Amino acid sequence: MSPAVGTRSGGRRRRSEGDKERNEAAVIEEESLLRGVEENEGVPYRCHVLRFVLAFFVLLSFFALVLWGASRTQKPRITMKSITFESFFVHAGVDASNVPTSMATLNSTVEFTYRNTGSFFAVDVTSTPLSLNYFGITVASGNMSHFHQSKQSQRELNVVVMGKQVALYGGGPGVSGTGPVNMTLSFTVRSKAYVLGKVVKSKFHNHVRCSVVMDRTELGRAVSLKNSCQ
Repeated sequence: MSPAVGTRSGGRRRRSEGDKERNEAAVIEEESLLRGVEENEGVPYRCHVLRFVLAFFVLLSFFALVLWGASRTQKPRITMKSITFESFFVHAGVDASNVPTSMATLNSTVEFTYRNTGSFFAVDVTSTPLSLNYFGITVASGNMSHFHQSKQSQRELNVVVMGKQVALYGGGPGVSGTGPVNMTLSFTVRSKAYVLGKVVKSKFHNHVRCSVVMDRTELGRAVSLKNSCQ
């Protein structure tokens, strides 16, 4: 009886050891499979993040482009109203080089309206000097102050345009008489629109040119510029 019992006991030990080895092999294989799955899943996750970031920037760029295109159709509007000549004198004098010539002194005020037509953006506004020219000679000039204009709003502007003892260099005979004097008023208004904060900006340039008639008999009265400007 003893050998038979020993044989069965030994067989059970061998089967138990075999089962243990198979279980350990299965655990190792399962762990390796899990690691493989985790490693394989890591790449798609990073790809998803990259795709999300890329899609976000594409959509943001498209949205910004749409806003920029819409803003270009909402250009600021300049409406010229009048110019008032307070004084105008022509007298003999000398320039900085002591050359005898006629000298002009002029004082005037230009009135116009600035309107921001933008429905979703404000603008910062500056301007080149307002210049009154007589046959290519700038006889007077004035500066408009910088300002900020909110969306869909407007303001009335009055700019002093003046010149003191400006040398005419041969242009004197045409302005020395008592008749009207033809001049040209010109300037450029520059507007910077913040469409999407500082990310998307638009720039607008309004070029203004007006034909002005200065009549000495009408000093102190506003001269309409309604149909005189481009």
